[in-house]
Amino acid sequence: MKNFKNKVALITGAGSGIGRALAIQLADSGCNLALVDWNEKTLKETEQMIRKKNVAVSLHFFDLREKEKIESLPEEIIEIHKQIDIVINNAGLSIIGKVDEVNEDDWQFGVDILLNAVIQMSTVFLPYLQKRPEAAIVNVSSIFGLFSVPKQSIYNVGKFGVKAFTESLSLEMEMSESPVEVYCVFPGHIGTNIYSSSRFKSFEADDAGAAIFGANASTIEEAGAQFKQNAPSSPEFAAKTILKNIKNKNKRILIGFDAKFYDLMSRLFPKNFLKIIWILPFFRGIFKPKK
Repeated sequence: MKNFKNKVALITGAGSGIGRALAIQLADSGCNLALVDWNEKTLKETEQMIRKKNVAVSLHFFDLREKEKIESLPEEIIEIHKQIDIVINNAGLSIIGKVDEVNEDDWQFGVDILLNAVIQMSTVFLPYLQKRPEAAIVNVSSIFGLFSVPKQSIYNVGKFGVKAFTESLSLEMEMSESPVEVYCVFPGHIGTNIYSSSRFKSFEADDAGAAIFGANASTIEEAGAQFKQNAPSSPEFAAKTILKNIKNKNKRILIGFDAKFYDLMSRLFPKNFLKIIWILPFFRGIFKPKK
């Protein structure tokens, strides 16, 4: 995609984190926006941040588990904006607990938002995107869509699923010579609220997640604050990286040196990878914060 000026982009999870940063940067590029989030308060805060940027903005408040709302969303967007060019499936959540601690409701809740909503959003918007001279679907996976760690089975399944679905869709679009470009994003440790807003079935300060994220906390609140504070990359850096790669047509987007490091180590040392990540906090100085 050559540029974003006068395009219309839909972003889920636009009330905070990477979604908010994408909204601001796309608005700076002259892109009109359809912003989706379940949290009316935070989404309106995002709107306030881009109010003076001379782009059209529509807000859509609903839970991504509401399938009927997703089904009606394309026509709603077309009625307001007359077109849709970019769909960014960014919304996510985390449920932290061992396999024998999470229950059927946890699995349904997590997989519906992490994976099923991404599939449905991509599917319902695809016919409209196909009509544009150039268009893009951008699905946000995670470094945990590249390798698995304990107590993140739901998140791992969801993000691995996003990777598999997105790669398959990308190949189909290429084979059919479609104008729709399909991108899969793998953020490393980004300074957002996802850890503090996780659904915890249990909490241990020395689990694998703590090792990766440099947390050494005795409470969930402390861990959440440290997760955000210790992040080597900011949401703004993540958004900038995503948009740069879309312009350059790089379909596989790894965000942050840590994401590239984990990806490489998991390939080189698949059997001993979890042992390697435990030493990472001692080398966090090499991951300079990216703004």
